[in-house]
Amino acid sequence: MADGTSELRVRWSDPAAVALRAFQMSREELMAGMTSGELANPPIGELMNFRVAEAEPGRVVVELTPDQRHQNVIGIVAGGVIGTVLDAAMWIAVQSRVGEGSIVSTTGLNINLLRRVTGETGVLRAVATPLHVGRSAAAAQAQLLDSTDRLYAQATANFIVMGAR
Repeated sequence: MADGTSELRVRWSDPAAVALRAFQMSREELMAGMTSGELANPPIGELMNFRVAEAEPGRVVVELTPDQRHQNVIGIVAGGVIGTVLDAAMWIAVQSRVGEGSIVSTTGLNINLLRRVTGETGVLRAVATPLHVGRSAAAAQAQLLDSTDRLYAQATANFIVMGAR
């Protein structure tokens, strides 16, 4: 805009309708639907511009292309943005391994920011895998990497497993 401000318009699908559809899918259909776009990106993914690039049971890659909307006043991508992307990847990785009819929720998140991320960093991949998936609790790990596999952040998370076991 001429006055130095920017504007962002975001569209998303009803998350409750997406969740209902997801629970009617097999694990394989769910993973394929996330990567193909058949299953809509959640509102937070649309707002922050990240998406599931690869998904298979036990391994998920979420991509983020950082830009000005993600930056703080000194031009560095906010740690909360990085944490959200890593948490999303770990959540999907764990969700891909729990029993049918179960859902997980993050109960703890630990992030180590190792290298600064800016709008010029390029596409980043949050690669996540479960460390443990039990009947009532789970844990996962993730790394944030660039196209040359340079490490920008790493994280671990704990989850509660709810529902059918």
